[in-house]
Amino acid sequence: MASEPPRPHEPERTSPADLLPPADVSVRRERRAAREAAARRSTPTSRHRSWPQRVLLAVMVLGTVAAAGGAAVASLGLEKLERMETVGVALSESPPGQPENFLVVGSDTRDTIDGSGLDEDGFTGDDAEGSGQRSDTILVVRVDPAAETIDILSLPRDLWLPIAGTGGSQRINTAYAGGPQQLIDTIEMNFDVPIHHYVEVDFAGFAGLVDAIGGVPVHFDTPMRDTHSGLLVGSSGCHVLDPEMALAFARARHVEYHDGDRWRTDPTGDLGRITRQQVFIRRAVDQVRGLGLTDAVTLNRVLDVAVDNITKDQRLGLDDMLELARRFGDVDGDRLRTHALPVYDFRTSGGAAVLGIEESEAQPILNLFRGVPAGTVFPSAVDDVTVLNGTGVAGQAGDVAAALDAIGFEVTSVGDVDTGEPVLRTRIRYAPGAERHADLLRRHLTSGAELVADEDLDEGEVVLETGEDLTTIGRRPFPAEDPIPTTTTSVAGTSTSSSTSTTDEPTTTTTEPIGVAPDPSAAC
Repeated sequence: MASEPPRPHEPERTSPADLLPPADVSVRRERRAAREAAARRSTPTSRHRSWPQRVLLAVMVLGTVAAAGGAAVASLGLEKLERMETVGVALSESPPGQPENFLVVGSDTRDTIDGSGLDEDGFTGDDAEGSGQRSDTILVVRVDPAAETIDILSLPRDLWLPIAGTGGSQRINTAYAGGPQQLIDTIEMNFDVPIHHYVEVDFAGFAGLVDAIGGVPVHFDTPMRDTHSGLLVGSSGCHVLDPEMALAFARARHVEYHDGDRWRTDPTGDLGRITRQQVFIRRAVDQVRGLGLTDAVTLNRVLDVAVDNITKDQRLGLDDMLELARRFGDVDGDRLRTHALPVYDFRTSGGAAVLGIEESEAQPILNLFRGVPAGTVFPSAVDDVTVLNGTGVAGQAGDVAAALDAIGFEVTSVGDVDTGEPVLRTRIRYAPGAERHADLLRRHLTSGAELVADEDLDEGEVVLETGEDLTTIGRRPFPAEDPIPTTTTSVAGTSTSSSTSTTDEPTTTTTEPIGVAPDPSAAC
Protein backbone atom coordinates (compact mmCIF):
# COMPACT_ATOMS: atom_id res chain seq x y z
CA MET A 1 0.00 0.00 0.00
CA ALA A 2 1.42 3.38 -1.00
CA SER A 3 1.98 5.78 1.83
CA GLU A 4 -0.04 8.99 1.72
CA PRO A 5 1.12 12.38 2.96
CA PRO A 6 -0.29 13.46 6.29
CA ARG A 7 -3.22 15.83 6.15
CA PRO A 8 -2.78 19.53 6.93
CA HIS A 9 -2.46 20.40 10.60
CA GLU A 10 -6.03 21.66 10.80
CA PRO A 11 -9.04 20.92 8.56
CA GLU A 12 -11.39 23.58 7.29
CA ARG A 13 -12.65 25.51 10.28
CA THR A 14 -16.41 25.25 10.72
CA SER A 15 -18.85 25.38 13.59
CA PRO A 16 -18.93 22.34 15.93
CA ALA A 17 -20.17 19.29 14.04
CA ASP A 18 -22.00 16.12 15.03
CA LEU A 19 -20.12 12.84 15.29
CA LEU A 20 -18.82 11.70 11.93
CA PRO A 21 -19.17 8.18 10.46
CA PRO A 22 -16.91 5.46 11.87
CA ALA A 23 -13.56 4.77 10.26
CA ASP A 24 -11.53 1.58 10.13
CA VAL A 25 -8.89 1.90 12.87
CA SER A 26 -6.78 -0.79 11.17
CA VAL A 27 -6.47 1.48 8.12
CA ARG A 28 -5.22 4.31 10.30
CA ARG A 29 -2.68 1.97 11.89
CA GLU A 30 -1.46 0.81 8.48
CA ARG A 31 -1.16 4.39 7.25
CA ARG A 32 0.79 5.40 10.34
CA ALA A 33 3.14 2.40 10.02
CA ALA A 34 3.77 3.20 6.35
CA ARG A 35 4.54 6.81 7.18
CA GLU A 36 6.99 5.85 9.93
CA ALA A 37 8.68 3.29 7.67
CA ALA A 38 9.06 5.90 4.95
CA ALA A 39 10.59 8.32 7.43
CA ARG A 40 13.10 5.68 8.54
CA ARG A 41 14.08 4.96 4.94
CA SER A 42 14.70 8.60 4.11
CA THR A 43 18.28 9.78 3.92
CA PRO A 44 19.47 13.05 5.45
CA THR A 45 20.03 14.55 2.02
CA SER A 46 16.45 13.87 0.95
CA ARG A 47 14.90 15.66 3.90
CA HIS A 48 15.73 19.11 2.63
CA ARG A 49 15.96 20.95 -0.65
CA SER A 50 18.53 23.61 -1.44
CA TRP A 51 17.70 27.30 -1.91
CA PRO A 52 18.57 28.27 -5.49
CA GLN A 53 20.28 31.58 -5.84
CA ARG A 54 17.23 33.64 -6.72
CA VAL A 55 16.17 33.30 -3.08
CA LEU A 56 19.39 34.95 -2.04
CA LEU A 57 18.52 37.79 -4.39
CA ALA A 58 15.12 38.21 -2.76
CA VAL A 59 16.46 38.40 0.76
CA MET A 60 19.41 40.53 -0.26
CA VAL A 61 17.24 43.07 -2.08
CA LEU A 62 14.81 43.30 0.84
CA GLY A 63 17.79 43.72 3.15
CA THR A 64 19.29 46.29 0.82
CA VAL A 65 16.19 48.47 0.87
CA ALA A 66 16.16 48.25 4.67
CA ALA A 67 19.87 48.79 5.14
CA ALA A 68 19.90 51.73 2.75
CA GLY A 69 17.75 53.67 5.17
CA GLY A 70 14.48 55.45 4.53
CA ALA A 71 16.00 58.85 3.82
CA ALA A 72 18.38 57.53 1.17
CA VAL A 73 15.71 55.52 -0.59
CA ALA A 74 13.27 58.40 -0.41
CA SER A 75 15.72 60.86 -1.93
CA LEU A 76 17.24 58.63 -4.59
CA GLY A 77 14.95 55.72 -5.30
CA LEU A 78 11.27 56.69 -5.19
CA GLU A 79 11.01 57.13 -8.92
CA LYS A 80 12.70 53.78 -9.54
CA LEU A 81 10.59 51.88 -7.02
CA GLU A 82 7.43 53.30 -8.54
CA ARG A 83 8.36 51.50 -11.77
CA MET A 84 8.51 48.10 -10.08
CA GLU A 85 6.09 45.66 -11.72
CA THR A 86 2.98 44.75 -9.70
CA VAL A 87 0.51 41.88 -9.75
CA GLY A 88 -3.06 41.89 -8.44
CA VAL A 89 -3.74 39.18 -5.84
CA ALA A 90 -6.12 38.69 -2.90
CA LEU A 91 -4.19 38.75 0.39
CA SER A 92 -4.85 38.40 4.10
CA GLU A 93 -5.28 41.59 6.09
CA SER A 94 -2.91 42.66 8.85
CA PRO A 95 -3.35 45.61 11.24
CA PRO A 96 -0.71 48.36 10.92
CA GLY A 97 2.45 47.61 12.87
CA GLN A 98 1.69 43.90 13.24
CA PRO A 99 3.87 41.05 11.89
CA GLU A 100 3.39 40.27 8.21
CA ASN A 101 4.23 37.25 6.04
CA PHE A 102 5.79 37.86 2.62
CA LEU A 103 5.46 35.01 0.12
CA VAL A 104 8.70 35.16 -1.88
CA VAL A 105 8.73 33.08 -5.07
CA GLY A 106 11.86 32.44 -7.10
CA SER A 107 10.90 32.11 -10.77
CA ASP A 108 12.74 31.89 -14.04
CA THR A 109 12.24 31.12 -17.71
CA ARG A 110 14.46 29.05 -19.98
CA ASP A 111 14.90 32.08 -22.26
CA THR A 112 16.16 34.19 -19.36
CA ILE A 113 18.63 31.50 -18.32
CA ASP A 114 19.97 30.91 -21.81
CA GLY A 115 20.55 34.61 -22.34
CA SER A 116 22.07 35.40 -18.96
CA GLY A 117 25.56 34.03 -19.51
CA LEU A 118 25.36 32.30 -16.13
CA ASP A 119 25.57 28.60 -15.35
CA GLU A 120 22.04 27.24 -15.62
CA ASP A 121 22.40 24.57 -12.93
CA GLY A 122 23.32 27.16 -10.34
CA PHE A 123 19.82 28.56 -10.49
CA THR A 124 17.46 25.82 -11.63
CA GLY A 125 19.18 22.92 -9.89
CA ASP A 126 20.84 19.86 -11.36
CA ASP A 127 17.50 18.29 -12.25
CA ALA A 128 15.82 21.18 -14.03
CA GLU A 129 13.17 20.00 -16.45
CA GLY A 130 11.61 21.33 -19.60
CA SER A 131 11.05 24.96 -20.42
CA GLY A 132 8.82 27.81 -19.46
CA GLN A 133 8.24 29.47 -16.10
CA ARG A 134 8.85 27.56 -12.87
CA SER A 135 8.76 28.32 -9.15
CA ASP A 136 11.51 26.05 -7.89
CA THR A 137 11.86 28.11 -4.73
CA ILE A 138 9.11 29.18 -2.34
CA LEU A 139 9.80 31.12 0.85
CA VAL A 140 7.62 32.63 3.54
CA VAL A 141 9.43 35.59 5.13
CA ARG A 142 7.90 36.85 8.39
CA VAL A 143 8.74 40.43 9.29
CA ASP A 144 7.94 41.50 12.86
CA PRO A 145 8.33 45.29 13.20
CA ALA A 146 7.93 45.38 16.98
CA ALA A 147 10.43 42.61 17.70
CA GLU A 148 12.61 43.69 14.75
CA THR A 149 13.02 40.08 13.65
CA ILE A 150 12.98 38.42 10.24
CA ASP A 151 12.19 34.69 9.96
CA ILE A 152 12.56 32.76 6.71
CA LEU A 153 10.77 29.46 5.99
CA SER A 154 11.70 27.41 2.93
CA LEU A 155 8.99 25.19 1.39
CA PRO A 156 10.44 22.24 -0.59
CA ARG A 157 9.26 22.21 -4.18
CA ASP A 158 8.47 18.46 -4.05
CA LEU A 159 6.07 18.87 -1.12
CA TRP A 160 2.89 16.92 -2.00
CA LEU A 161 -0.24 18.86 -1.05
CA PRO A 162 -3.84 19.46 -2.10
CA ILE A 163 -3.71 22.27 -4.67
CA ALA A 164 -6.32 24.99 -4.17
CA GLY A 165 -9.15 24.97 -6.69
CA THR A 166 -8.20 21.66 -8.34
CA GLY A 167 -9.72 18.99 -6.11
CA GLY A 168 -6.46 17.03 -6.28
CA SER A 169 -2.92 16.89 -4.91
CA GLN A 170 0.35 17.73 -6.64
CA ARG A 171 3.79 19.08 -5.83
CA ILE A 172 3.50 22.55 -4.34
CA ASN A 173 5.54 24.16 -7.11
CA THR A 174 2.88 23.15 -9.66
CA ALA A 175 0.46 25.55 -7.95
CA TYR A 176 2.44 28.41 -9.47
CA ALA A 177 1.40 27.27 -12.95
CA GLY A 178 -2.11 28.44 -12.06
CA GLY A 179 -0.81 31.87 -11.15
CA PRO A 180 0.27 33.61 -7.93
CA GLN A 181 -3.24 33.49 -6.47
CA GLN A 182 -3.42 29.71 -6.66
CA LEU A 183 -0.09 29.40 -4.87
CA ILE A 184 -1.18 31.85 -2.15
CA ASP A 185 -4.47 29.98 -1.68
CA THR A 186 -2.68 26.61 -1.56
CA ILE A 187 -0.31 27.75 1.19
CA GLU A 188 -3.05 29.36 3.27
CA MET A 189 -5.34 26.33 2.83
CA ASN A 190 -2.76 23.71 3.81
CA PHE A 191 -0.74 25.49 6.48
CA ASP A 192 -3.21 28.03 7.90
CA VAL A 193 -0.42 30.60 7.42
CA PRO A 194 -1.75 34.00 6.28
CA ILE A 195 -0.01 35.67 3.34
CA HIS A 196 0.01 39.46 3.56
CA HIS A 197 2.34 40.32 0.66
CA TYR A 198 3.61 38.65 -2.50
CA VAL A 199 7.08 39.14 -4.00
CA GLU A 200 8.32 37.36 -7.13
CA VAL A 201 12.00 37.37 -8.00
CA ASP A 202 13.71 36.57 -11.30
CA PHE A 203 17.00 34.79 -10.66
CA ALA A 204 19.01 36.78 -13.21
CA GLY A 205 19.51 39.68 -10.80
CA PHE A 206 21.71 37.66 -8.44
CA ALA A 207 24.99 38.49 -10.16
CA GLY A 208 23.91 42.08 -10.73
CA LEU A 209 23.27 42.69 -7.06
CA VAL A 210 26.55 41.10 -5.94
CA ASP A 211 28.34 43.31 -8.45
CA ALA A 212 26.38 46.41 -7.39
CA ILE A 213 27.46 46.09 -3.75
CA GLY A 214 31.09 45.41 -4.63
CA GLY A 215 31.14 41.70 -3.82
CA VAL A 216 30.46 39.89 -0.56
CA PRO A 217 33.25 39.43 2.03
CA VAL A 218 33.23 35.97 3.65
CA HIS A 219 35.69 34.62 6.23
CA PHE A 220 36.77 31.04 5.46
CA ASP A 221 38.19 28.85 8.23
CA THR A 222 39.84 26.54 5.71
CA PRO A 223 40.56 26.33 1.98
CA MET A 224 37.48 25.11 0.14
CA ARG A 225 36.67 23.96 -3.39
CA ASP A 226 33.93 22.40 -5.50
CA THR A 227 34.90 21.29 -8.99
CA HIS A 228 31.22 20.97 -9.97
CA SER A 229 30.22 24.55 -9.14
CA GLY A 230 33.60 26.17 -9.81
CA LEU A 231 34.23 27.24 -6.21
CA LEU A 232 37.91 27.70 -5.39
CA VAL A 233 39.08 29.36 -2.18
CA GLY A 234 42.79 28.65 -1.92
CA SER A 235 43.48 29.88 1.60
CA SER A 236 41.80 30.58 4.90
CA GLY A 237 40.89 34.12 5.88
CA CYS A 238 38.71 36.82 4.34
CA HIS A 239 37.81 36.62 0.66
CA VAL A 240 35.59 39.02 -1.26
CA LEU A 241 33.36 36.87 -3.47
CA ASP A 242 32.72 38.43 -6.88
CA PRO A 243 29.52 37.54 -8.80
CA GLU A 244 31.02 34.40 -10.36
CA MET A 245 32.54 33.06 -7.15
CA ALA A 246 29.50 34.05 -5.09
CA LEU A 247 27.38 31.93 -7.41
CA ALA A 248 29.82 29.03 -7.15
CA PHE A 249 29.81 29.25 -3.34
CA ALA A 250 26.04 29.49 -3.04
CA ARG A 251 25.37 26.49 -5.29
CA ALA A 252 28.21 24.23 -4.06
CA ARG A 253 27.06 20.81 -2.84
CA HIS A 254 30.14 18.72 -3.69
CA VAL A 255 32.46 20.61 -1.37
CA GLU A 256 35.98 19.59 -0.44
CA TYR A 257 37.96 21.29 2.31
CA HIS A 258 41.64 21.17 3.22
CA ASP A 259 42.41 20.10 6.79
CA GLY A 260 46.09 21.09 6.63
CA ASP A 261 47.13 17.66 5.40
CA ARG A 262 44.90 16.77 2.47
CA TRP A 263 41.58 17.52 0.78
CA ARG A 264 38.58 15.92 2.44
CA THR A 265 34.98 15.60 1.24
CA ASP A 266 31.96 17.17 2.91
CA PRO A 267 29.33 14.39 2.61
CA THR A 268 26.30 16.51 3.56
CA GLY A 269 25.36 17.59 0.02
CA ASP A 270 22.26 19.78 -0.05
CA LEU A 271 22.18 20.12 3.74
CA GLY A 272 25.64 21.64 3.71
CA ARG A 273 24.68 23.88 0.82
CA ILE A 274 21.75 25.26 2.83
CA THR A 275 24.13 26.14 5.67
CA ARG A 276 26.54 27.90 3.32
CA GLN A 277 23.74 29.85 1.66
CA GLN A 278 22.50 31.01 5.06
CA VAL A 279 26.01 32.28 5.84
CA PHE A 280 26.10 34.07 2.48
CA ILE A 281 22.76 35.80 3.09
CA ARG A 282 23.99 37.14 6.43
CA ARG A 283 27.26 38.38 5.03
CA ALA A 284 25.55 39.99 2.02
CA VAL A 285 23.15 41.90 4.24
CA ASP A 286 26.08 42.99 6.42
CA GLN A 287 27.93 44.20 3.31
CA VAL A 288 24.98 46.38 2.31
CA ARG A 289 24.61 47.67 5.85
CA GLY A 290 28.33 48.43 6.05
CA LEU A 291 28.27 50.41 2.83
CA GLY A 292 25.50 52.60 4.18
CA LEU A 293 24.51 53.21 0.55
CA THR A 294 24.87 56.96 0.92
CA ASP A 295 26.61 56.92 -2.45
CA ALA A 296 24.01 57.74 -5.10
CA VAL A 297 25.70 55.66 -7.81
CA THR A 298 25.79 52.50 -5.70
CA LEU A 299 22.25 52.92 -4.42
CA ASN A 300 20.94 53.49 -7.92
CA ARG A 301 22.65 50.33 -9.18
CA VAL A 302 21.09 48.30 -6.36
CA LEU A 303 17.65 49.75 -6.96
CA ASP A 304 17.99 49.07 -10.69
CA VAL A 305 18.49 45.38 -9.89
CA ALA A 306 15.39 45.39 -7.71
CA VAL A 307 13.23 47.14 -10.29
CA ASP A 308 14.37 44.87 -13.14
CA ASN A 309 14.00 41.58 -11.28
CA ILE A 310 11.19 41.88 -8.72
CA THR A 311 7.40 41.82 -9.06
CA LYS A 312 5.35 42.79 -6.00
CA ASP A 313 1.71 42.74 -4.99
CA GLN A 314 -0.39 45.83 -5.64
CA ARG A 315 -0.78 46.52 -1.91
CA LEU A 316 2.93 46.76 -1.11
CA GLY A 317 3.43 50.49 -1.57
CA LEU A 318 6.29 52.91 -1.21
CA ASP A 319 5.20 53.84 2.31
CA ASP A 320 5.48 50.17 3.32
CA MET A 321 8.97 49.91 1.86
CA LEU A 322 10.11 53.08 3.59
CA GLU A 323 8.69 51.82 6.89
CA LEU A 324 10.65 48.58 6.44
CA ALA A 325 13.74 50.65 5.79
CA ARG A 326 13.18 52.69 8.93
CA ARG A 327 12.52 49.66 11.13
CA PHE A 328 15.28 47.39 9.86
CA GLY A 329 18.00 49.80 8.85
CA ASP A 330 20.27 48.65 11.70
CA VAL A 331 19.47 44.90 11.63
CA ASP A 332 22.58 42.85 10.92
CA GLY A 333 22.67 39.60 8.96
CA ASP A 334 23.09 37.38 12.00
CA ARG A 335 19.59 38.34 13.15
CA LEU A 336 17.99 36.63 10.15
CA ARG A 337 16.46 33.39 11.44
CA THR A 338 16.07 30.53 8.96
CA HIS A 339 13.74 27.54 9.21
CA ALA A 340 13.04 24.37 7.19
CA LEU A 341 10.00 22.10 7.40
CA PRO A 342 10.68 18.54 8.58
CA VAL A 343 9.71 16.20 5.74
CA TYR A 344 9.87 12.54 4.75
CA ASP A 345 10.06 10.69 1.42
CA PHE A 346 7.17 8.71 0.00
CA ARG A 347 5.81 7.62 -3.37
CA THR A 348 2.40 8.52 -4.73
CA SER A 349 0.03 5.91 -6.14
CA GLY A 350 1.42 6.89 -9.55
CA GLY A 351 4.99 6.19 -8.44
CA ALA A 352 6.22 9.79 -8.14
CA ALA A 353 8.90 10.38 -5.50
CA VAL A 354 7.68 13.30 -3.39
CA LEU A 355 7.78 14.69 0.15
CA GLY A 356 5.26 14.68 2.97
CA ILE A 357 5.33 16.83 6.10
CA GLU A 358 6.16 15.46 9.53
CA GLU A 359 3.06 17.08 11.00
CA SER A 360 3.88 17.01 14.71
CA GLU A 361 7.44 18.25 14.24
CA ALA A 362 6.33 20.99 11.85
CA GLN A 363 3.79 22.64 14.16
CA PRO A 364 6.19 24.77 16.25
CA ILE A 365 7.71 26.16 13.05
CA LEU A 366 4.36 26.82 11.38
CA ASN A 367 2.98 28.38 14.57
CA LEU A 368 5.67 31.05 14.37
CA PHE A 369 4.41 32.07 10.92
CA ARG A 370 0.77 31.82 12.06
CA GLY A 371 1.41 34.16 14.96
CA VAL A 372 0.37 31.43 17.40
CA PRO A 373 1.97 31.61 20.88
CA ALA A 374 4.70 29.10 21.64
CA GLY A 375 3.41 25.93 23.26
CA THR A 376 0.06 25.86 21.43
CA VAL A 377 -0.93 22.29 20.53
CA PHE A 378 -2.85 21.17 17.44
CA PRO A 379 -4.70 17.86 16.98
CA SER A 380 -2.06 16.46 14.63
CA ALA A 381 0.43 16.54 17.52
CA VAL A 382 -1.77 14.19 19.56
CA ASP A 383 -0.76 10.91 17.93
CA ASP A 384 -1.44 8.21 20.54
CA VAL A 385 -5.13 8.27 21.51
CA THR A 386 -7.11 5.28 22.75
CA VAL A 387 -10.92 5.51 22.77
CA LEU A 388 -12.82 3.27 25.21
CA ASN A 389 -16.60 2.85 25.20
CA GLY A 390 -17.84 3.49 28.72
CA THR A 391 -21.59 3.58 28.02
CA GLY A 392 -22.30 0.27 26.33
CA VAL A 393 -23.83 2.05 23.32
CA ALA A 394 -23.02 -0.14 20.33
CA GLY A 395 -20.31 1.30 18.07
CA GLN A 396 -19.72 4.42 20.15
CA ALA A 397 -15.94 4.01 20.42
CA GLY A 398 -15.63 3.62 16.64
CA ASP A 399 -17.83 6.65 15.99
CA VAL A 400 -15.82 8.81 18.37
CA ALA A 401 -12.55 7.56 16.89
CA ALA A 402 -13.74 8.49 13.40
CA ALA A 403 -14.76 11.98 14.51
CA LEU A 404 -11.41 12.58 16.21
CA ASP A 405 -9.51 11.24 13.22
CA ALA A 406 -11.41 13.62 10.93
CA ILE A 407 -10.14 16.68 12.81
CA GLY A 408 -6.54 15.52 13.06
CA PHE A 409 -6.16 13.37 16.18
CA GLU A 410 -4.43 10.00 15.68
CA VAL A 411 -6.48 7.22 17.30
CA THR A 412 -4.34 4.10 17.68
CA SER A 413 -6.90 1.74 19.25
CA VAL A 414 -10.53 1.41 20.38
CA GLY A 415 -12.18 -0.83 22.95
CA ASP A 416 -14.44 -0.96 26.00
CA VAL A 417 -14.02 0.28 29.56
CA ASP A 418 -13.55 -2.73 31.83
CA THR A 419 -15.70 -1.64 34.79
CA GLY A 420 -18.96 -3.52 34.38
CA GLU A 421 -20.92 -0.34 35.10
CA PRO A 422 -21.72 2.51 32.71
CA VAL A 423 -19.41 5.53 33.01
CA LEU A 424 -21.44 8.61 33.93
CA ARG A 425 -18.85 11.33 33.39
CA THR A 426 -16.49 11.28 30.38
CA ARG A 427 -12.87 11.33 31.45
CA ILE A 428 -9.49 11.58 29.78
CA ARG A 429 -6.48 9.82 31.30
CA TYR A 430 -3.06 10.93 30.16
CA ALA A 431 0.60 10.12 30.78
CA PRO A 432 2.66 12.64 32.77
CA GLY A 433 3.83 15.36 30.42
CA ALA A 434 0.85 15.00 28.06
CA GLU A 435 -1.31 17.59 29.84
CA ARG A 436 -1.58 19.86 26.81
CA HIS A 437 -2.57 16.98 24.55
CA ALA A 438 -5.28 15.82 26.95
CA ASP A 439 -6.57 19.35 27.45
CA LEU A 440 -6.84 19.93 23.70
CA LEU A 441 -8.85 16.71 23.36
CA ARG A 442 -11.11 17.83 26.23
CA ARG A 443 -11.76 21.18 24.56
CA HIS A 444 -12.98 19.42 21.40
CA LEU A 445 -15.69 17.60 23.42
CA THR A 446 -18.78 19.81 23.58
CA SER A 447 -19.74 18.24 26.92
CA GLY A 448 -16.21 18.51 28.33
CA ALA A 449 -14.41 15.82 30.33
CA GLU A 450 -12.54 15.17 33.56
CA LEU A 451 -8.76 15.16 33.16
CA VAL A 452 -6.85 12.52 35.11
CA ALA A 453 -3.06 12.14 35.16
CA ASP A 454 -2.16 8.43 35.07
CA GLU A 455 1.42 7.39 35.78
CA ASP A 456 0.77 3.89 34.42
CA LEU A 457 0.36 5.12 30.85
CA ASP A 458 3.22 5.19 28.35
CA GLU A 459 4.85 8.48 27.38
CA GLY A 460 2.53 10.61 25.25
CA GLU A 461 -0.44 8.25 25.65
CA VAL A 462 -3.96 9.66 26.06
CA VAL A 463 -7.04 7.52 26.85
CA LEU A 464 -10.58 8.82 26.31
CA GLU A 465 -13.29 6.96 28.26
CA THR A 466 -16.73 7.94 26.96
CA GLY A 467 -19.44 8.66 29.50
CA GLU A 468 -23.19 9.04 29.35
CA ASP A 469 -22.74 12.83 29.26
CA LEU A 470 -20.90 12.69 25.91
CA THR A 471 -22.79 14.54 23.18
CA THR A 472 -20.81 15.76 20.16
CA ILE A 473 -17.27 16.50 19.04
CA GLY A 474 -16.52 19.95 17.66
CA ARG A 475 -14.09 20.72 14.88
CA ARG A 476 -12.97 23.84 16.73
CA PRO A 477 -11.79 23.63 20.36
CA PHE A 478 -13.24 25.71 23.16
CA PRO A 479 -10.90 28.36 24.68
CA ALA A 480 -8.15 27.04 26.91
CA GLU A 481 -8.14 27.48 30.68
CA ASP A 482 -5.05 28.53 32.60
CA PRO A 483 -4.04 26.60 34.59
CA ILE A 484 -5.34 23.34 33.11
CA PRO A 485 -7.83 21.70 35.55
CA THR A 486 -6.82 18.11 36.30
CA THR A 487 -6.67 15.35 38.90
CA THR A 488 -3.90 12.83 39.46
CA THR A 489 -3.75 9.12 40.11
CA SER A 490 -0.90 6.67 40.47
CA VAL A 491 -2.92 3.63 39.43
CA ALA A 492 -5.73 3.79 36.89
CA GLY A 493 -9.14 3.59 38.52
CA THR A 494 -8.00 4.14 42.12
CA SER A 495 -8.50 7.12 44.42
CA THR A 496 -7.60 10.55 43.10
CA SER A 497 -6.65 13.89 44.58
CA SER A 498 -7.42 17.31 43.18
CA SER A 499 -4.61 19.38 41.75
CA THR A 500 -3.79 21.85 39.03
CA SER A 501 -1.16 21.57 36.37
CA THR A 502 0.99 24.32 34.99
CA THR A 503 3.37 23.86 32.10
CA ASP A 504 6.59 25.80 31.71
CA GLU A 505 7.17 27.64 28.49
CA PRO A 506 8.98 25.42 25.99
CA THR A 507 12.72 25.85 25.87
CA THR A 508 14.07 27.29 22.67
CA THR A 509 16.84 25.15 21.25
CA THR A 510 19.26 25.68 18.41
CA THR A 511 20.96 23.10 16.24
CA GLU A 512 24.53 23.08 15.04
CA PRO A 513 24.95 23.98 11.35
CA ILE A 514 25.21 20.95 9.07
CA GLY A 515 28.16 20.51 6.74
CA VAL A 516 31.38 22.40 6.15
CA ALA A 517 30.81 26.14 6.03
CA PRO A 518 32.43 29.39 7.16
CA ASP A 519 31.78 30.31 10.77
CA PRO A 520 28.49 32.28 10.63
CA SER A 521 29.70 34.54 13.45
CA ALA A 522 33.02 35.40 11.79
CA ALA A 523 32.97 38.69 9.93
CA CYS A 524 35.70 40.26 7.81
